[in-house]
Amino acid sequence: MEIDQTHLLGSHFADYLGRLADTPSDELRIAAQLISRHTSAGHICIDLAELSDADVLLPDGEVRCPDAGAWRQTLLSSGVVGEPGEWKPLILDDTLLYLQRYWLYEKKVADFVLEKCRKTPGWLNVERLDAGLDRIFGRESTSANTETDWQKEAVRKALCRKFCVITGGPGTGKTTTVARMLVLYLEQNQSESTLFLAAPTGKAAARLQDSIRHAKLLLDCSPEVKEAIPEEAVTLHRLLGRSSQGWHYHAKNPLPASLVVVDEASMVDLPLMAALMDALPEHCALLLLGDRDQLASVQPGSVLGDICKGLARGGLTDALAELKTSWRFGHDSGIGALSRLVNQGDGQGALDVLLDNALPDVVWRDFAGTQDLFEHHISLYLKKQHDKIQGAVSANEALSLMGEFAVLAALRKGDSGVENVNRIAGRIFADNDDIFYNGRQIMILRNHYGLQLYNGDTGLILRDKEADGALKACFAEGDHVLKLLPARLPEHESAFAMTVHKSQGSEFDHVVLLIPATMSQVLCRELVYTGITRAVKSIEIWGDKDVFVEAVKQRTIRRSGLERALAGEG
Repeated sequence: MEIDQTHLLGSHFADYLGRLADTPSDELRIAAQLISRHTSAGHICIDLAELSDADVLLPDGEVRCPDAGAWRQTLLSSGVVGEPGEWKPLILDDTLLYLQRYWLYEKKVADFVLEKCRKTPGWLNVERLDAGLDRIFGRESTSANTETDWQKEAVRKALCRKFCVITGGPGTGKTTTVARMLVLYLEQNQSESTLFLAAPTGKAAARLQDSIRHAKLLLDCSPEVKEAIPEEAVTLHRLLGRSSQGWHYHAKNPLPASLVVVDEASMVDLPLMAALMDALPEHCALLLLGDRDQLASVQPGSVLGDICKGLARGGLTDALAELKTSWRFGHDSGIGALSRLVNQGDGQGALDVLLDNALPDVVWRDFAGTQDLFEHHISLYLKKQHDKIQGAVSANEALSLMGEFAVLAALRKGDSGVENVNRIAGRIFADNDDIFYNGRQIMILRNHYGLQLYNGDTGLILRDKEADGALKACFAEGDHVLKLLPARLPEHESAFAMTVHKSQGSEFDHVVLLIPATMSQVLCRELVYTGITRAVKSIEIWGDKDVFVEAVKQRTIRRSGLERALAGEG
């Protein structure tokens, strides 16, 4: 097996710890290389008990891990591994081994959640809350056949604790629920409220903002309360004031907030979640929204999923609400049926739904081994969207058209990967091999705080009719369009196709999801589910049937101690 760059970084880290250690050892070297590799792969820690006596491949060759008990004692005597509370490069918490900073991040999150979810807000008036819930949602019937109003229950939980998670699949009304919750919150606490709406990415913040603005129009409340509901949503980086010097808001300079709502929380990695919680004052409540079945963050951690499982295991279900009714996908929806089967790990059942001609909103196309046919069909789809964008009467309209259709790929590399689809698009649309051309879809790859452009933001290169047809990079910013000379753009790439990871926080009317012809470690149930649930009206999945079924069977597991800590088992 080839040793990759991640393995080599682990080897350098092991060399460094060996020089620092009082008593270097093979056991320390193995542990250092494994924790480096696993953190790079998204894990927060490694479990010595799980690795005990296992054979692993390291740059030095294949080695057998020591027995967990003896391994633990050797590490603790090395001088560079400490127990919780000690200041050492590595922290060993029972059998879980962490880089120190990740142990501190995890402790910050666990302590925050446990403290907040057990506290009732001081302003809470239960009788007034019940009356408000009945006004907004309707009084519950006494009939035994009445279904539970999950949105009403979620609002009740969110207002009765200083910390709550509302989770649910696509179309279950998470942001509508939040808008109603904000009404009741403000009715009880308007004079002392400072509310913030946030999300991990620019596009997710824009979606949250649009959803809240739309929901406000239908709310049953006074004009004063409606006016007090914030309409602007920002990225978490902007909320906390991220700069090259670090975070503006932190424990010693807390964010002036009484309530923070974070949408698409499944995308928030452990370091960012810890930074957010560190910046909130003691009186501030935090509400997380997200789909716990989606892909975890690109960076280390699976925080939302771990919190949900930990709260359930620890009996703290008053701080956890799940929305179970999908208003977007009815009983006859192919997308709804497909996403449920994928979530259950039933790959063959999901494939049968895709092959069912009676469900027109889901389609399977088998392009395994037929590259010429693949390129022909993907070109037709790309040209159709490109022509519509070029025919738009304004930059606003052109940017909105990007939400009608998306090509999502499981991988960056390969025949059906993002890079190849973008090459195909460039071959078709570029003028004389120019880098910038009218209608080029782009994605920002590096945060630029001065321009307020962030990793994952998407835009278009368009001819600006107000500037004699000069090419401008255009990005939607609420009701406005940010226009820049292309030369001012931070690092970016074409975005005629994007990875499923990069598509999180977005939704599109129609989606083509590209599955590679051979199995990959990246392919998993969560990736397929996330790709499917970006689609609102229809989805086509292209690829190999056997690979699709296998991908649905494979789950992503990220090691951490957060679930255990929240369950009271740490």
